[in-house]
Amino acid sequence: MPGHAEALDPPAAVRNTLGLTGVTAGAAALVRARLSRLPPAFFVGTVYLAAPSRPEGAARWWARVMQPGPQIGAWTVALGALAAGTGLYVWRGARRTTAES
Repeated sequence: MPGHAEALDPPAAVRNTLGLTGVTAGAAALVRARLSRLPPAFFVGTVYLAAPSRPEGAARWWARVMQPGPQIGAWTVALGALAAGTGLYVWRGARRTTAES
């Protein structure tokens, strides 16, 4: 991230990968699997455009991809997204279109 060398640490990369994997899995269950990459890409792009450079208060929760690695709140949100997204995917599977049925 430009100007934030401390946020480019391995724990932040692992946390963001886990959280965005959960978002992608949940999106595959709600929209077609082919489109499941769009919600995480939109989320990350929106966070970098809309969030302040140093998220504080409520922004710490929704701007978790900008937080340094050891932030407990960001880890909580990322692991919650992973659990919810993979749970939804396991329960429903990828959404199919009528042509795939």
